[in-house]
Amino acid sequence: MQKTEAVCKFLIVIIMVSLLSGCWDREELEDKAYVIGLGIDGSKHKGNIKVTMLLANPEVGSIQGGGGSTEKPREIITFEANDFIAAKATANAIISRSISYELLKIIVVSEEYARDKEFVKTIYDTLKDKQIRLNSYLAVSKEKASEYFLNNKPKMETRPHKYYQFMIEHGIENGLIPESTLLRFFKTMERGTDLYLAMYTTATRQKNPEYKKEDEYLAGQVRATGELDDTQFIGSAVFRNGRMITKLSGEETRNVNILDDSTNIKDVLVNFPNPFPGSEKQMSARMFKTENNKVKMNVKDPRPKIFITLPLQVEIMSNPSMANFAIKKNQKILKEKIEEDIRKINEEFFKKTQTELKGVPYPLSFSARKYFGTIQEYKKFNWAKSYLKAEIHVIPEIEIIDYGRQIKKPIKMGD
Repeated sequence: MQKTEAVCKFLIVIIMVSLLSGCWDREELEDKAYVIGLGIDGSKHKGNIKVTMLLANPEVGSIQGGGGSTEKPREIITFEANDFIAAKATANAIISRSISYELLKIIVVSEEYARDKEFVKTIYDTLKDKQIRLNSYLAVSKEKASEYFLNNKPKMETRPHKYYQFMIEHGIENGLIPESTLLRFFKTMERGTDLYLAMYTTATRQKNPEYKKEDEYLAGQVRATGELDDTQFIGSAVFRNGRMITKLSGEETRNVNILDDSTNIKDVLVNFPNPFPGSEKQMSARMFKTENNKVKMNVKDPRPKIFITLPLQVEIMSNPSMANFAIKKNQKILKEKIEEDIRKINEEFFKKTQTELKGVPYPLSFSARKYFGTIQEYKKFNWAKSYLKAEIHVIPEIEIIDYGRQIKKPIKMGD
């Protein structure tokens, strides 16, 4: 009996090993064409969309490809299709390799189509393809998505997946673009109470743009000259119920990222008015968010009250007036000025969300739910409507951890 059991176990092990060691379903890297960027434009033919695929050559820049490869690092094709899934079959009539969305990094939709009521139906098709990951990013381009990919020619990064990885990660870390993943889009749609922000981009620089502060620009408005790529990522497109309604500048987008505890914002470079005499030049600082915001609400009154405390650490980067920060009085003046500036900017922004946007562009509604005992009570409160009349107070808690290097004022000639 024991011998029979031993034989059975041995046979089971042999069968399992043989199954695991099989290579019948192996796929070679060179057999696939990986879509790194997917563009969406509207079509003149009803029910169709115009799809643009940015295809990366995985062998370029790799050890397998060798240093002397003459193959192109990318290929771009545009055609009409019914949806993303049908688009893969159509693309294989043009591209020799099997089309794959496994490495899809970014979906770019033109601003024109993002404002179309049909867009939300189109983007939901991404849920039907298992290859499309929900951590892929959604972006809105000023021009048509097909033109955007053609005009986007990075100078330093030949591999498209690395270019978008670096641009998006750094933009999110400094707060000038939102962390606009597909997952966030669908979660926002499910809640139905908040607005969604998608990163705003363009590959066409605006001619003679108006001069603004460093963070007040939208993509395409940043003045830059030299041998560089024209593509810019700054600001955001605002969506309500899956449809674009307006845009926010880089500064406004950064405010939202600081208010939203779920973002990956790390350290931010900011400018603020100089409170000391001797120079009209603004001061610059690096701002860190080290802990979550503290939100308190009074939802019992006819007009709800919301109190948001922002705990932030600051490093002073410039001191144009050369104020002496060894003096406690100057430290106090600087701290109060930074807090006043942050409070004013945020409270003005919240007024804009109530009067123009008609909603808040991050999940502040989560903080309101804990004040209700049941889901029915929360629904009766009607967050979307109650928020518009709420009284909102922003309380910055600033800790200056570094005043920078102290330099003595230069002696004027003749003194």
